[in-house]
Amino acid sequence: MAAKVIDVKSFSPKGSDVFFFDNNIWMYLFCPLGNYKQSQQKYFSQLFNDILTVRSTLYTTSLIVSEFANRYLRLDFELWAKLIGTPGLEFKKDFVGTSRYADTVADITNAIEKIISNSTRYPDNFSSIDLSRVLKHFSVIDFNDSYFIENGLKTNWKLVTDDKDFIKYQGHNLTVVTFL
Repeated sequence: MAAKVIDVKSFSPKGSDVFFFDNNIWMYLFCPLGNYKQSQQKYFSQLFNDILTVRSTLYTTSLIVSEFANRYLRLDFELWAKLIGTPGLEFKKDFVGTSRYADTVADITNAIEKIISNSTRYPDNFSSIDLSRVLKHFSVIDFNDSYFIENGLKTNWKLVTDDKDFIKYQGHNLTVVTFL
């Protein structure tokens, strides 16, 4: 079993394709704080627009939305803590409840609304997943990534990611669209 890897730079989606964006792709698209890997952002943004144009199905899950919100908040906390310059600042004790936190939550809420309005909520029914397979993959890759693989195998989606673990781990046969 091996993943089929496709370079995002040369990939054109079809209307019949089914996609799932890993959190790093949503971060490229809707988290302006990072301004990170602009070349990758360009290609993944183009793919996102192409998917919308050809009306492919694009799934997201509650776990992805949670990853997005939490990573965005932590990234902003790190930027805020660096700006404040006080060593030892703690996320919940020092950041949560500040006006900066409230502003960031508002930005994240807007971004999540965009994600949800441009994708279909996948019913990631935990009871339908073969947890033993998730845990088997988990010995090699992140638990969430393992969970996404199992969901993807049920739905035959094309996984769009910039996480090379999905390529390194050969315990699945999903199509992975990534930046090569």
